[in-house]
Amino acid sequence: MRRVLVWFTILQLVLVILQFYLATFGAFQMPRPTTPEGAAIGWHAMNGIIAIPAASLLTTIVAAIAKAPGKLIGLCAAPLVLVAIQIFVVFPLAEVAGATEERTTTASLFVFGFHAIVGLGLLGAAIAAYRGAKQHAAATAQAVDAV
Repeated sequence: MRRVLVWFTILQLVLVILQFYLATFGAFQMPRPTTPEGAAIGWHAMNGIIAIPAASLLTTIVAAIAKAPGKLIGLCAAPLVLVAIQIFVVFPLAEVAGATEERTTTASLFVFGFHAIVGLGLLGAAIAAYRGAKQHAAATAQAVDAV
């Protein structure tokens, strides 16, 4: 089960790296789409709202089944928590600061800057979860070899 955990953390990390790629992919789409449905940034939103949280939830469950330490379980759950922060804190604060579908304000741009910072935290958590899962699996392998 610990090897399965390593593979789940790899999936989680790949989805987070893909999220950064999709952000740029959508940001540089020219000409700018006139409707949200035609925007390439929609893939970024779908990956961030659906795929990353689902992978994080499954990875957390696998970590618990694999009897991972609490810190590792927390690292596996961190992407889900950070996505929730994006959805329920950063974006609503940007709206309070004056952002709408049609325009932004200087204050809302400062708030939107935290979207990238939280994303970096998400990347850091995914990397740390992968490293922790590898160590957890290696420790088990060493214990089996010692017997």
